[in-house]
Amino acid sequence: MRLAIFGCGGMGRELADIVRARCSSISKTAEVLFVADEPSGPVLGIPVIQPDSLRATDRICFAIGSSVARRTLSYRFSHQPLATIVSDTAIISPSAEIGEGSVLCDYTVVNNSSRIGRHFQGNTFSQVSHDCIIGDCVTFSPRVSCNGWVHIEDDVFVGSGAIIRNGAPGRRLRIGKGAVIGMGAVVVRDVPAGVTVVGVPARPQST
Repeated sequence: MRLAIFGCGGMGRELADIVRARCSSISKTAEVLFVADEPSGPVLGIPVIQPDSLRATDRICFAIGSSVARRTLSYRFSHQPLATIVSDTAIISPSAEIGEGSVLCDYTVVNNSSRIGRHFQGNTFSQVSHDCIIGDCVTFSPRVSCNGWVHIEDDVFVGSGAIIRNGAPGRRLRIGKGAVIGMGAVVVRDVPAGVTVVGVPARPQST
């Protein structure tokens, strides 16, 4: 098996470290490769190949922080099987569902009855609490805390240290498609699709 990590910047290097040291969800015999459109030699001693050098059996994941960029890559590489990377230090409830192509970095938490879509990126110390619904291509930066009964739609980006207040059964707090939650924001009410919110409490960013 070959594991192909698209992107060899900071996130890609983090994933490579996790896979090589703390990831029993990927076979220890897997060959790890980076993929880049303009490869410039090995990174961390790992070969970097062009996309046209991928094999049909290579399992790919996307080490790109942008939710929109990951969605674009998912279309571009729809013919490749996906790899889901879960650090051994992550805590995942047996009743949680994790979509293909997702990445759960060190010390992430996904609690019971939560459903996470494809190509989710949960960075270090991020949390998805109970009964949440998370769409495709959602990004949680480090130390994001999402409380229970929240529905986050596709392509949402959540900045480092942001906190999302809990909803309730029958009345989830909802964050609309493509919204951006600023670093350190505290979200206490619904966020419309495509809106950027910042501050405590989080409000739409002024232009």
